[in-house]
Amino acid sequence: MDALSQYEGFFAEFYDILHSSYDADLQMYLGLAREYGDPLLELGCGTGRLLIPLAAAGHEITGVDLSRDMLAKCQEKLDIEGEAARRHVTLVQADIRRFELGRKFNLIMAACNTILHCTATPDLLAVFAKAREHLADDGVFVVDFCIPNVKAMIESSGEEEVFEVIHPVRGTRIVDTYKASFDFTRQIETIHTHLQEWDERSLIRSARSHTERSIYFPREVALALRYSGLTIAKTWKGYRRGPLVETSQDIVYICRSAL
Repeated sequence: MDALSQYEGFFAEFYDILHSSYDADLQMYLGLAREYGDPLLELGCGTGRLLIPLAAAGHEITGVDLSRDMLAKCQEKLDIEGEAARRHVTLVQADIRRFELGRKFNLIMAACNTILHCTATPDLLAVFAKAREHLADDGVFVVDFCIPNVKAMIESSGEEEVFEVIHPVRGTRIVDTYKASFDFTRQIETIHTHLQEWDERSLIRSARSHTERSIYFPREVALALRYSGLTIAKTWKGYRRGPLVETSQDIVYICRSAL
């Protein structure tokens, strides 16, 4: 059985099941959208976890994502949401390193570890360059990501974890077998995932994925932003806008064009 992308097929569907109750960052982005105004652009919008509530709040937003399956899920959810939200949204299938939208945006978001999918420095610089290219003169580019917990990574590297969830529509049992390993020389996290869906004792479907993500520290992301012609206007500890401290788990950079 060939491995799928983390954002194809069964995995695209599982993404929403896994993240259905996660909204820790939503209020922050709603507040930023109110502060800086439309239009908005989300890089790596996925199935619309942030995009749809922003559209439902009346904001004009464009979502860019490479995965056709994730965008299809997003469109399905928009269709359910109704015309009021749907008319505010433009979905674009494109690589966030290489896209041309022909317009500027007041708020551009690379939310919830999106930049970790840039596993080589040129990829990260390309994303930042595209953000700057599409940023309005008074607009902001917002990047948030997890600060690596090296101790926890070393302790958990190669350990297999298994957890189960119930499919919210079919009532079937989904078993997620997950294993992450960390290469600190390359600064790469390798994630192996095996999903299985069971109806009582019968296996309905199964899929595997193999994904690599970067391990980025705040200072190197800050340097990449500056190299790309962006200046950091504000740094927040996670989504509550507090100052960054040693125990911070997440970081938010609010950036403007340096020119």
